[in-house]
Amino acid sequence: MSLRMSSLDPNEPRAAKGYAGKSSRDCRTCNRRRIRCDRSLPTCKKCALKELTCPGYGLRIQFGQGVASRGKLTGKALPIIEPAPRESAGSQENFSPKSTTPGEISDAGEDGFEFSTTTLSGAKPVATSRPSYRSVPSGYDGGTFHNQFALDLELSSHVLPDYLQGRPVRELLHYFDHHVATVMPWVDGPENPWRKLLLPLALESESLLLALLALSAEHYTSRRDSSWPLNGGFLSSNYRDRSLQLLARDLRAEVIEDANSPRKTQASTILATILVLCNLEMIRCDTTTWHVHWKAARTITKRWTATDLASTILDDTCRFLLKEAFVYDVFGSSTTFGDNDQIPSSVLTKQEANVFTDWLQLIQDVTRAERRRNDNPFSAEEASVALANMQGLQEKFEYARDRSRTFSRRFDFGTPGPHNDFTVLIDIFHYAGLAYSFQALLNTLDHAVQASLQDHVTGVITAMGQIRNKDAYQHDLVWPLFVVGTQSRHNKDTQDFAETKLLEVMNSTGFSNCYPALEFLRRFWATDPLVVADWMQFARQESRQGKHFLVI
Repeated sequence: MSLRMSSLDPNEPRAAKGYAGKSSRDCRTCNRRRIRCDRSLPTCKKCALKELTCPGYGLRIQFGQGVASRGKLTGKALPIIEPAPRESAGSQENFSPKSTTPGEISDAGEDGFEFSTTTLSGAKPVATSRPSYRSVPSGYDGGTFHNQFALDLELSSHVLPDYLQGRPVRELLHYFDHHVATVMPWVDGPENPWRKLLLPLALESESLLLALLALSAEHYTSRRDSSWPLNGGFLSSNYRDRSLQLLARDLRAEVIEDANSPRKTQASTILATILVLCNLEMIRCDTTTWHVHWKAARTITKRWTATDLASTILDDTCRFLLKEAFVYDVFGSSTTFGDNDQIPSSVLTKQEANVFTDWLQLIQDVTRAERRRNDNPFSAEEASVALANMQGLQEKFEYARDRSRTFSRRFDFGTPGPHNDFTVLIDIFHYAGLAYSFQALLNTLDHAVQASLQDHVTGVITAMGQIRNKDAYQHDLVWPLFVVGTQSRHNKDTQDFAETKLLEVMNSTGFSNCYPALEFLRRFWATDPLVVADWMQFARQESRQGKHFLVI
């Protein structure tokens, strides 16, 4: 059956055509078939009609061999970002100035994978309507930002490339300083490393600076529903694409050769750039490009924490970034399936133990045990046996909660009030972690387990009502709210609670990545318990269909 361009709905979104040599390109499947691509979003309909994989329209990232030519990583593989291959003669080049299409990950041999900024391999289009954010007048007024913890760095003392000098860059960094950095750590404060470490580092690294500018511009667009007013037509995607090109250059260089300061800075800026790009992709609800950056962060974290390298290259900034990568990995792994190559908890030394460290390590242990049990249900893994009993789990989580409370006393919140709210946040993650673990490891058909699981869900809901300064903690509530939603299939009230609160979080933070998770919950709530036992079974089924979501 042939799909004619004239038969397409003219109101449907499509990848835009390019300009000035830039291109988001026709999908490579249509290109190989030598037919004109309809460029529909999120997937090419011509591919869908032929039941072919649509690889998308954008850049491609590939993990390959031989990045380092000298030093301790000679011949080792690191991420390489490549432009999409040249199209066949006569094909048109197209460019979407604001790419919001998902990403594809496919195996590319034993040592790596490929990616293109389009749709998941084999995925069917998923309707994702963007949540409505509160109406805020467009236009930028720096005087409206009064974050007491902002650095307000003076850029005149830093040498920046010519094209990054001027008011747009200054104001975007100001916006990051006052707004975006606020929602990056557990709670904002005078020691917020996303502000205190990354902003000065970005002024020494063009790739990281561009990534921060892209993140700020996209966050502003998400919150205001209009483009950054001072950028002179330079979109978030422009900053992002240039950052990716420079990141590729850095990765091709001998990034880890010795222990001198430039190499340490290089290691930090590479991982920082990747993590910022991860968060950039999480702002939009209709992209899964976060997956490729996540995989890159995993690879680099493992390289740089190898026994023979960790003592020589990791400065304080890099240590912070490795911990951030671990946090990202723990939460991301809990809701994604089919990839068990997690960042080991050994990246965190005993000296680096802090709030939620024990909790995160416990969640990772639970996730790994659940994955092993699913992969081999007849195996009696010691870890699974040790974890899979109700009393043992509760004792482990009580220990983790006590440790988090102890560490929280060292926090500098800037003002005395937020400490009580943070103690409540620790309780929220305590109950959410127990609910997640009971579902993952215990027989939920057992009445005692089921009753205890519902008590933990109630504990999450009750604790959320005790937070006084909700705006300061909205960004922390996504994972606990998702857990509440997974246990709400038979309770319309808790469904409404989870849905309402997730929408509130997205409205408050400007990050809409949990909208696909909400869509997943809605589909799960509609399933038959006799057919679909629990949310993890349902998520695995959807994962095999190419439907992925991230809850962080």
